[in-house]
Amino acid sequence: MMEASRRYGWAQTAPQPLTLNIHADQRIGAVPQNVMGLSYESTQLGEQEFFAPANKTLVRFLQTLSSHGSLRLGGNTSEFTYFKATPQVAEPAWSPLPTQPKELTPITPAALHNLRRFLDATGWNCIYGLNLGTGTPERAAEEAAAVMEILGPKLEYLQIGNEPNNYIRYKLRPSTWNEKTYLAEWLSFARVIVQKLPNARLAGPDMGADAAWMNLFATEAVAEMKQHLVAITDHFYAEGPPTSPESTMDTLLLNPKKIDHEIAVTAAAGHTAKLPYRMTEVNSCYSGGKPGVSNTLGSALGAGDLTLKLLAAGFCGINFHGGSARQIRASLGGTMPGDTVAKSTADDSYYTPIAGSMEAGFSARPIFYGMMLAASMAGGELVKASFAEPQAAVTAYAAVHGAPHSMQIAIFNKGSETAEIVFQAGEAHAQASVLRLTGAAVDATEGIQLGGAAVKGNGEWSPRAETLQRTAAGEFKLSVPAASAALVTLRHA
Repeated sequence: MMEASRRYGWAQTAPQPLTLNIHADQRIGAVPQNVMGLSYESTQLGEQEFFAPANKTLVRFLQTLSSHGSLRLGGNTSEFTYFKATPQVAEPAWSPLPTQPKELTPITPAALHNLRRFLDATGWNCIYGLNLGTGTPERAAEEAAAVMEILGPKLEYLQIGNEPNNYIRYKLRPSTWNEKTYLAEWLSFARVIVQKLPNARLAGPDMGADAAWMNLFATEAVAEMKQHLVAITDHFYAEGPPTSPESTMDTLLLNPKKIDHEIAVTAAAGHTAKLPYRMTEVNSCYSGGKPGVSNTLGSALGAGDLTLKLLAAGFCGINFHGGSARQIRASLGGTMPGDTVAKSTADDSYYTPIAGSMEAGFSARPIFYGMMLAASMAGGELVKASFAEPQAAVTAYAAVHGAPHSMQIAIFNKGSETAEIVFQAGEAHAQASVLRLTGAAVDATEGIQLGGAAVKGNGEWSPRAETLQRTAAGEFKLSVPAASAALVTLRHA
């Protein structure tokens, strides 16, 4: 790991015992069952058999990740779709610019019925994005009606538009576009939807944490929509674009300034609106990810740590964006910048948690393992956990389950040296086991394991836990090597 520390600019320090203090009586907040989620481009529904029960391997992958996850459909391409209720419905008039998709993607009732059966098979729910960028209020309401009827209780809520604060850059709106013109247009869509569908549940603004846009939405959209608006939704990418020399492993893992700002803005909007807030699109590096960063063990450490950091800050869940390179290229106007870095053309986006296709099969990317680790805490309640001395590269989170409770402790070592952890857990917890997230190096793209096992090509995963013994002094000691993570589970005898 000495070479890795030089490469990424990490400071080298001699291993010193780190005392982790766990305060089981200081509750931070619940970890919802649907905390973990995936995010795909809306145009994926153009392949009607992808989200379908017949895609059994993908069903198994989602079940392995979470038994009650959340599938979000949206992304840039949600602005370039239309609902094709019958074969006779014509494509809306469309004159694309060079950086936009050449045609609009139809979404049919058949695709929605397949999606419903897919959700039934996985046990997951759905967050569904409607087209604000090139759509109309009437078309959005028609699609919303079909989505609500077909998905039924599997629909968490609808969103209108994707990253509206970027519409000028995407050439979807003129230079006069701002948070006020956006809110007026969003409300014009929302009014038609709720008039047609009195039980509609909406969320937004589904964008990065721009304070002016977030605050306006949290006050005025909530004030008018009242019970129809059920969540504040946010997007976050730690770095980008992929071609930037500043998009590095170090930025991803050891620079919290950007995410700390994101949390502050989104939490403020959630508190103003008095609504839960969720990260509905997130990953390491925007525009498809950066090879050598987004597809590595480092991305797994970053994903697991980010998920639990957000939960500790009051977020109710997270959706990691991904999908095939074809879908991501379509969302970016036909190119994926990571290919320039890799000097090759990829079949899958570099940041996708699940790679592959129905024809070629599927596989778990490194990030999937970090997501699995964090998802293991679903159904628990976070409690305060902190090191006696603050650590930049080592983080820890704890959750309790039930009464009398079991306890889980997740520790992420994003540094270049082994961390020796010492903690007390109370005499009642007599049994302790550990699942380790490991790989050959922080930039390893293959050979990643959780609990000594990889996720198989059919989506199955069979972990093997290590036993952790209490010391004679009544403590637990755990060694967490550089660029690895550990999930400790403590149970009553």
